[in-house]
Amino acid sequence: MCMFLMSPAISQAEEIRLSASAPSTVGTGERFRITYSINARPDRIEAPAFEGFRVISGPSQSSSTSTQIINNQVTTTVSFSYTYLVEALAEGEFRIPPATARVDGKSYTSDALQILVDESVGPTSHATPSRPEAEPDEPDRPTTEDIFIRSEVSKPDPCQGEQVIISYSLFTRLPVTNFSIEKLPGFQALWSENITGRGQPSVSTREVNGITYNVAEIRRVAVFPQRSGEIRIEPMEVEMAVRMRTARPRRPGSLFDDFFGGSPFDSFQTITHRVQSNAITLSVKPLPAQNRPGSFRGMVGDFDVEASISHQELAVNDAANLVVTIKGHGNLRMAEPPEIQFPRQLDVFDPQISDNISAGRNGISGQRTFDYVIIPRSGGTVDIPAIHFSYFDPQRQEYITKTAGPFTINVDGGHLAGTEGTGIYGDGSYLAEDIRFIHTRPISWKSTGELFFRSMNFYLFAIVPVIILLIFLVIWRKRLQMLADESGMRTRKARKVAVKRLKKAALLLRQQNKEAFFDEIFKALWGYVSDRLNIPVARLNKENVNSAFQSRQVSGELAKSFLEGLQECEFARFSPKGMESPMETTYNKALDTIVTLEKELRHQGTVRS
Repeated sequence: MCMFLMSPAISQAEEIRLSASAPSTVGTGERFRITYSINARPDRIEAPAFEGFRVISGPSQSSSTSTQIINNQVTTTVSFSYTYLVEALAEGEFRIPPATARVDGKSYTSDALQILVDESVGPTSHATPSRPEAEPDEPDRPTTEDIFIRSEVSKPDPCQGEQVIISYSLFTRLPVTNFSIEKLPGFQALWSENITGRGQPSVSTREVNGITYNVAEIRRVAVFPQRSGEIRIEPMEVEMAVRMRTARPRRPGSLFDDFFGGSPFDSFQTITHRVQSNAITLSVKPLPAQNRPGSFRGMVGDFDVEASISHQELAVNDAANLVVTIKGHGNLRMAEPPEIQFPRQLDVFDPQISDNISAGRNGISGQRTFDYVIIPRSGGTVDIPAIHFSYFDPQRQEYITKTAGPFTINVDGGHLAGTEGTGIYGDGSYLAEDIRFIHTRPISWKSTGELFFRSMNFYLFAIVPVIILLIFLVIWRKRLQMLADESGMRTRKARKVAVKRLKKAALLLRQQNKEAFFDEIFKALWGYVSDRLNIPVARLNKENVNSAFQSRQVSGELAKSFLEGLQECEFARFSPKGMESPMETTYNKALDTIVTLEKELRHQGTVRS
């Protein structure tokens, strides 16, 4: 209680220093760290050229803040570190020039480094250099217990041609910001179709070996084995961006960190991590040869057949439609037209095939329709026999034959009596007038007016399409250039994506879903800056965003408001239950920040152009 009644003086008037640290002696081919630390937030820092060394990664950025109260005097110390991982290439003594940092318009310079590279020195032959208090370690890499992909199959021992569902699910205990499938498995000897749902995958929780994971199905495929025997499906590889907490020294004597198990403002870094699923082996059983009907054409699943005819009363040379529909669950895209023994009195054209097939979570289903056009060429009664369709049912393990029909057509051929040019088939049925006499009457030629050839309309019809084609090619080329400019596309879509996330956050605000609300606001702010300023997700951190703001000449007040919004979201996401955060205020502040930032960036773009 007394602490709130005191009015302590806060001291931050510490001299700004830029220091450099690295081991003095390393071995040839050894990898080590060079760290630059400064006790103030730099506007920018310029590292020297590391001649004689190869930069493996960096700079890895981190920051820390410590506060001490001694005799009612509050002292706050901040430290920003930039670490490079380098490799010694050749033996010799090398001098690394000083680094330069700018703070509030002033320049500060570090000391130069002298490093001896000795071929006889092993990786552990020299003492590890002491690191500054705030120097961060590299972030931990996820383990197989943190993130993995599991592929699951609906039936490991299907019949040849049977539908099998393969699901690829991501199990994670770490926050994953995005992912991309880098290598799809090859489905040799399999007919495959992607049945993954549209939009973002839904997330659920599942317990594996006593560990609770967030699980998202990232791909779902329906496959149909085309041969029997063992079929191996190779793993799928996925690359994802994972947010990892960077290890850093704890602030000595921090009561809040001890109580909450770590500061909610610890440093995070987004790293790229690649995982692959387990391989799958299908043991495909051949279809039985016993009791296989003659009408079987390789269809496996659960089907039905229907048939209908448009007219059963026709005149000779009139047309009718015979429609045969096969529907059910299975690989309908491989369904072939059933064999129908049409009478020779009918002319039958090849069927027109139309599909109404859907791909859902349970696989492929729907119907395929065969539309035959039939024309009777003689009168009388014409019988179309029953249509047989056979398939193998893997559930019942037997062949099933479905039938449709038969159909009878009554053809009126009385009007053909006495008509010239008709004939009969060998069985006595009439033949249509397929061959007609040549016209032998005299032809009179007369002028019909101005010729179209070489007229004004002729030249217009010849030139105008060419002009339209050229205009279309120019527009199409510009569009291709726009689509190829990925950074430009991201910049143009940044506002739309941010507005979409803010609308979702508004819905979560009305539902008082605190955790999901602050997570959506956090994604809206980070995603907008990443797309609008073209900053890759792997390099997205507060220091890079602040530098990008300064290069775009964004006002300091607006940049500060943006970073404060991120800090509020992080605090709310990691704070324990019971600590309420002003959700409506955070939403209004994020909305105002994005709108103001968009206006300022557009204004600057207009001025530059």
